[in-house]
Amino acid sequence: MDSSHGPLAPAIEALLAQHGGPLSVPGQHGNYVMMRADVYEAMLGMGQDEEADTLAAVRRGLADVEAGRVVDLDDAFDELDRAT
Repeated sequence: MDSSHGPLAPAIEALLAQHGGPLSVPGQHGNYVMMRADVYEAMLGMGQDEEADTLAAVRRGLADVEAGRVVDLDDAFDELDRAT
């Protein structure tokens, strides 16, 4: 999470502290959604440990693609069909 933009305006933080969010906030280029990080993580259904595991799995998958350890999609579906 990027927090390099400084603290929230007190009025917005008070609203978020009251109910956690999500809170729709109008901006110059449209509406934005803000919420406390714990509310966001609860909506995702994962904590920091699961988030780290998911990120590690994505990195392993990308390494497999870069190393050429891939299977043609049609072949993968054919294999799945044979397994059922």
